[in-house]
Amino acid sequence: MAIGESIQQHPLLRLVISYIGGIVLADALYQPSSSLALCSMMVGIIALLIALLTHRAERPTLRVTYGIAAIALFATLGYTSYTLTRDFNHYSWPTDEHTYEAKVIELPRSRSRTTLCVVHIHAMRDSSAWTPIHRKAYAYLATDTASTSLLPGDVICFRGKVRPPHNFSDELTFDYARHITLQGASGTIYLSHDRWRRIPTPHPTLRERMLRLSHQLQTRYMRSAFCDDGLGILAALSLGDKRSLSDELRTIYADAGASHILALSGLHVGVLYAILAFVMRGAVPSRRLRWLRELLIIAILWLFALLVGMPASVIRAVSMCTLYTLARWISHDSSPLHTLTLTALIMLVLRPLYLFDVSFQLSFMSMASILILAPYVEQFTTSRSVPHIPAYFLGIICMSLAAQIGTFPLSLHHFGTFPTYFLLTNLLVIPDLFVVLLLTMLWWILALTHLPQATLLGQLLQHLTQGINTCLSHIAHWPHAVLRTPHFSSLSALLTYTVLFFIITFIIQRRPRALIYALASLLALSVSLMV
Repeated sequence: MAIGESIQQHPLLRLVISYIGGIVLADALYQPSSSLALCSMMVGIIALLIALLTHRAERPTLRVTYGIAAIALFATLGYTSYTLTRDFNHYSWPTDEHTYEAKVIELPRSRSRTTLCVVHIHAMRDSSAWTPIHRKAYAYLATDTASTSLLPGDVICFRGKVRPPHNFSDELTFDYARHITLQGASGTIYLSHDRWRRIPTPHPTLRERMLRLSHQLQTRYMRSAFCDDGLGILAALSLGDKRSLSDELRTIYADAGASHILALSGLHVGVLYAILAFVMRGAVPSRRLRWLRELLIIAILWLFALLVGMPASVIRAVSMCTLYTLARWISHDSSPLHTLTLTALIMLVLRPLYLFDVSFQLSFMSMASILILAPYVEQFTTSRSVPHIPAYFLGIICMSLAAQIGTFPLSLHHFGTFPTYFLLTNLLVIPDLFVVLLLTMLWWILALTHLPQATLLGQLLQHLTQGINTCLSHIAHWPHAVLRTPHFSSLSALLTYTVLFFIITFIIQRRPRALIYALASLLALSVSLMV
């Protein structure tokens, strides 16, 4: 089956692309409190009426009208949802100092002089009364014992002047104001030691309890025999916490092509799912209770997502597992690509700003590329009767290639680098990742129950992580280990995807027209790189 035909069989994909197009257009044209959102809503209502009137039509012209109306409806929905979200996050803070009450909603990140606390400001004291606000803000607290001991769910009262998101210097190339705005923050504030205090805290929510458990596990890592590099790797692999990673180690993993190992993603969730499925199959062997086994696995995966702070890539992976399981229960016939598309739509409807999250983009593009190319990889291996062990490593190579095809234009755009030895790195690291995560889960159980075997297992994990670091360090220092392209625009990334699409289509379908389109796109890409 051709790639184009495979995509055409998923009409929801066209609607999601329309929804994304609406979000991108809204981001380009956004103005606070603009009337464009109202105009978009009116266009959406008209498109909805046309779609309702033509959805059962038989005539080809009316079917085309229905398709255009549906696309326009989803585009306007994307435009409106993004605009309303940005309008809600935009807040006119008072120009003078006020007293605020806020709750810490993420684990604080300590630096040399300040501790970053992401807080939810729920009230401001004005004259003699409290005014509800309910806005997210970035609070920079002077680093001391009190600020570093804050945990999610703690409530603080502070006095100061909250400012809208802004850049600290016009000379910086990184747009910090836009970054925190797209994270949903409405303001920033710096607080010295005497400008804030902790107040009695209500019972923490489930999410806050899981984040506190994550902090407790991180503390256990620090109290054990793990050295700095081992601590940083284990915390990143299991908890998504990169605070203990040195800049040198981050560079080594990036140059060797193993950055995706440090960022929690579908790979980690997939490994965790495989481990849980194996354990549950032994604990609940009855086929009649298969639904209970799968329900327990999904529940544990969502608890894991809460434990690691709900990053977009983990939410994508766990949501896909949930929807895929539900689809198999309902119809026994589910399409992974359709599940991925539905997951993207649900996440963007709930939070349109996810679209500009780098982890969201990389996660979805790598998974989409794997799902589109996987049938051809499977057909290649089965047609040649490849033995199991070579087929396993061949599968890793093919899946790594598919993931890189889907993500390397985005990597060039966001990071300006491309690791050339990523295939070798994945062959070495992915099997090790399975072992490390399995042993880490066992270490959690032993450490939290204070069993002495945790020390021996910790030493084994220390040796494993040191071995991985040493191996990747050698790869990262090989000649031409990384290609650097510091100026790769979003237009260049889009044109690169176009070139890849037509090249793959030509290889699979052998259509000369696809090769002509690929060459034309390559010419346009060359022009964009020279401009």
